[in-house]
Parts: sequence; structure tokens; C-alpha cells
Amino acid sequence: MTKKMKNQRNTNFITTIFRLTLIFVIAAIPVATWAVAKDAPGRPASADRASPEAGFGDKSPEEMMKEKPRDTKIGALGDMSGELMDFGRETANGAELAADEVNAAGGVKGKEFDLLVFDTGGSVAGARQGVETFLKYRAVAVVGAATGEVSFAANKMINENQLIMMSAGSRRRLGDTGPYNFRNSLNDSDGVDGLLDWVLKNRKWKRFALFSSVVDDYSIQLNAVFKAEMIKRKMDITHELYIWSNGMDSVLPEERGVVPQLKQMVGNPPDAVVFTGGPAEAADLIRELRKMGFNMPMLGFEDLMADEFLELKDLAVGSVVYSGFDPKSAHPKTAAFVKNYTEKFGKAPTRLAALAYDSYHILAVAMAKAQSLRPSHVRKALMDIHDFDGVTGPTSIGQTREASKEPFIFEFRKDGGNYKFVNVKEVK
Repeated sequence: MTKKMKNQRNTNFITTIFRLTLIFVIAAIPVATWAVAKDAPGRPASADRASPEAGFGDKSPEEMMKEKPRDTKIGALGDMSGELMDFGRETANGAELAADEVNAAGGVKGKEFDLLVFDTGGSVAGARQGVETFLKYRAVAVVGAATGEVSFAANKMINENQLIMMSAGSRRRLGDTGPYNFRNSLNDSDGVDGLLDWVLKNRKWKRFALFSSVVDDYSIQLNAVFKAEMIKRKMDITHELYIWSNGMDSVLPEERGVVPQLKQMVGNPPDAVVFTGGPAEAADLIRELRKMGFNMPMLGFEDLMADEFLELKDLAVGSVVYSGFDPKSAHPKTAAFVKNYTEKFGKAPTRLAALAYDSYHILAVAMAKAQSLRPSHVRKALMDIHDFDGVTGPTSIGQTREASKEPFIFEFRKDGGNYKFVNVKEVK
């Protein structure tokens, strides 16, 4: 079942993007001015909430039964109108398509679920008000967009009130932040592990130069994962190189550029260069490598699958990356998802839309298996999900509340007159 609010902002946007989903106004509008449906309950009473101590740990069966069951509602939380609106819209779209399918199949335990969508406006205050609103409507869980304000702004509120939050695509480890925080995304360790196994088996590469961007926290983090996995496999790390910030006074100006870093490889070239920065930096790096006479390929992650990299053409052929989603997968379920999503929203789904779609379905499966819609019962069922057949591949959720997945592996190839990333390892 679907609903609409009376006081909606930007009607054209809402009609075009969300059609029949329930939309809340953005956080900038005072709470008192929200249009609330007649059946909207008040904020959960204190007796419905767990204390911080009880919320941050497992409960006994008797303690679980003291909780009040939640209503058949799932939220989607993200920036729908700000700088990162693509993240929020893709998340909401994926959740909407999944909600349609779940309800068309009879809902969960014979009940249809309302999809509640809240636009954070890209702000911390907006994310917190979104969570407040979902609690007011007694939602069971939330599918969260992969943005900072959604992932971190309301953690205390989420866990104290036992509202399950499943992040669809965050690259930050979130399971450790509280017992009601879950993350559905390919872990970097799983991605790197799969990538290195593939290149070792299929390309026999064993010597690597690690290149990271010190102005990018994620690049540094991912670089550390590559290094750890290579050490574990006893691979040879020939060089550790960096893109330095021009503002770093501790590094001499003549050492900050890419060329001075690459000169260190002269006389001892690796089999491949691992780069953990963005696609524009990667493209610049490959151009410099070729100018200096280095012909080795690049290893990286899914962000390199962008126009800047595709434009390199022959310069980048042979490079290999891992990814958490392949919209061209031959898997029947993925093909159906891509077809239905494209027909409904007029464009192909991104990784974030696919993860939101899977997240909603995973939550629905957990709710169907749970003893009741009490938060602790649903949480327990969610941590027992194993090998869920998703469009992003088989997914398991364990006690860490972090998804376990296999990566798709792509190699950059020339196919006739076209250059593209080709899936060379389909997820089973």
C-alpha cells in the first residue's frame, strides 16, 4: 500500500522520480509544518524504546517479547535534492522497485509494506529528522543512501530506539557502530581478495607497485587493504608511491608530482601498478606511465570504470578492476531487475540502486522469517541471512552485520572498434 503527504515540496520532482511513494518534506521545513496522515502515530513512548545498555547487546527471549512490534513500514533515507542527490534518488528508486515486487507477491506475512521516503537535503539535521519521522511512523527498518550524513548522523538515535538501518553501498565499515547498523556493500577486503586471486591465476602477475592519493582518505584505506592482502600472498611490493597534496610543506615540491614518483620504478618495473584513487587521477597516471615507456597495466576498483578511463583506449587495455555489480550480468534475476528498473525510471540502474533493491528484499526476507516484527526479532533474523540470491550476487549477513559477497572482475579490452570493461569473472 502506498500513501502521499499533503504538503509536498517540488511536486514535479516527486511525481517524476517517486510516483506513488510516500515523500516527506526536506529537513529545512520545521517539524510543525509537516503534513501528517490521519493515522500517523506519535513518537514512540519511552516504554517502547530500549535503554542504551539494552540496545547495545543481545537480549534474552523474555526481553525481546517485552518490545512492541513495529508497523509494516520500511523507510528510504537520503539526499534527494542536494549536492549528492543522485545517491539518494538511486537508493529510493531501488527500494521502490523492490517494494512494488514484495507487495505484488502478497507482502510479508500477508501484509503490504508502506515505503516511506525522506529527503535529508544532504544535511546532518535532515538525516536526524528523517530518523525521527520513521520512528514516529513506527517503521521496522530503513534503507540508507551511501552518504555521510545518513551513515553517521543518527547512530545514537537509531540504536537507542532499535531502528534497523541498512546502508546500501557505504564504503565505511558500519557494523561496529551499533547493533542496529547493517551494511550491504562489497567489502574492500573481499574485492581485493577476489581481484588478486584472479590476476595471480590468469595473468601470473606477482610484482606490484602501490600508488595511492594522500588527499583521499578512501584511497589510503584501500591501499592498506591491497598491501595486507599482497603480504598475505607473499607477493612482491616493488614500490610504494603517492600523489601528494601541493599544500604539504613536508614534501619537497620536486617530489610531489607523478613523474618524480614514477622515476623510482626505472630499472625495477613491476608487473602492474595498483592505483586506489579516482578515475581522472588514474588516467593522468597511465598517460605518464606510457610517456616514460612503462607498459604495465593498472589494477584498481570500480570507480575506474568511468569516462576518463574509457577515453584512454589502447593506453589502458589490460587493466583489471573489481566491482560489486554488473548491469550486463547474464544472471536471470539481474537481467530482469535491469529491464524492470529501466522501464520504470527511464535509465539503467547504478550499483547504488542495485544495492538498495537487494537491501529492501533482504529486509523483507528477514521480516518474513522473524518471530515477530519486534526489532530484536527482525535483527536476529537479519543476521541469519545466508546466500541471499541478489542482483549484486549471493549475500550473507553475519554477526558483524556486514555483508559478505564475491566481487565481479572486469578487464579493460578492445572489442572491435570499441573499448570497454568486460566481465571476466561472473559471480556465481
